[in-house]
Amino acid sequence: MRAVLFTDARNHLNKLIKETMDQREPILIIGTKGRKDSVLISKEEYDNLIENLHILNNPKWIESIRKGIKDLDSGHAEKLTSSQVLSI
Repeated sequence: MRAVLFTDARNHLNKLIKETMDQREPILIIGTKGRKDSVLISKEEYDNLIENLHILNNPKWIESIRKGIKDLDSGHAEKLTSSQVLSI
């Protein structure tokens, strides 16, 4: 993760936002003058993190995912493409 001082982040915010979107890599913003450190991530990455946290905090979903993986590994289920799932 690249680190940038707060002042540099403020002066180049548009560039840093584009960078996080293009490279899908967060940027650490180092606080100065008493400010706390922050992390800049794209909205897409943020949404993905929140969704994963939501799934990981639901034991029924975790068990369902484990069962699905076990069924795939044992040949008792068929792997579908996203277009196949959307057409069901």
